Amino acid sequence: MTVSIDIGEMAGNARAGMDLEELLATRLLVQGNSGSGKSHLLRRLLEQSTPWVQQAIIDPEGDFVSLAEKYGHVVVDAVGTEKDLQMIAGRVRQHRVSVVLNLEGLDADRQMKAAATFLDGLFDADRDLWYPMLVVVDEAQLFAPAAAGEVSEEARRRSLGAMTNLMCRGRKRGLAGIIATQRLAKLAKNVAAEASNFLMGRTFLDIDMARAADLLGMERRTAETFRNLDRGHFVALGPALSRRPVSVKIGPVETAGRGGTHKLMPLPDQPKEEAKDLIFTRSADEEAPRRVRTPEPVAST
Repeated sequence: MTVSIDIGEMAGNARAGMDLEELLATRLLVQGNSGSGKSHLLRRLLEQSTPWVQQAIIDPEGDFVSLAEKYGHVVVDAVGTEKDLQMIAGRVRQHRVSVVLNLEGLDADRQMKAAATFLDGLFDADRDLWYPMLVVVDEAQLFAPAAAGEVSEEARRRSLGAMTNLMCRGRKRGLAGIIATQRLAKLAKNVAAEASNFLMGRTFLDIDMARAADLLGMERRTAETFRNLDRGHFVALGPALSRRPVSVKIGPVETAGRGGTHKLMPLPDQPKEEAKDLIFTRSADEEAPRRVRTPEPVAST
């Protein structure tokens, strides 16, 4: 059975479809700077495909937990032990439940370790449980960095290994990786190279535009077109999308994230002295600040 989901609109008001069966076999890379509509695109894809395929979302900012109320995803807060997470991942595959792994509030090192543990649990499931699943990793450059950062080497190695397994070997286990990043240059090349489908949004840095053009098979001199893309517009290419690069405007969504664009609003109208009191006077429900005792200097003998 061929299932095509509607992700938006192409030129001439034609609908932009994505072949889910082809996506399961060929994986997807989404790129777009902050504000390009990348998270909106992921949400559209997840909402449209929910009736057809199991989903797991690695969510570093807690933006996708809103899928739980309308679509029944179970939110897994990564607060337990690594053994707990691995066992939960095994049950996710066994019972075919769609989940959101919420990593909000964890530091980068713990996020990487938790994501690696969960992905390993999905990957290591028994062969009898290899049902089709979309595995969406938002801000993938955090979990598959191109270079060492401020996190521990152990966390970086484990996370990069899990992401590499997802993109390189996940297909045989029914796992279809969908990775989204703000910066292609910060994403490990061996992870990005395994995707055969691409949705490239607005980007401004030359190095990211050049990599996007290379992945789409476009000439470098046309790479600057990515600077001029409007919010929510992407260039699509791949066997699950289109055999040639086409412009796609992503359609509307039914749920909303907790992030997004903040609207301007006027400041409260209050006298200057009242404003000073609000800042410097402790309210009744605030705890008194702890005083740090300064050790007395040790007298020299």
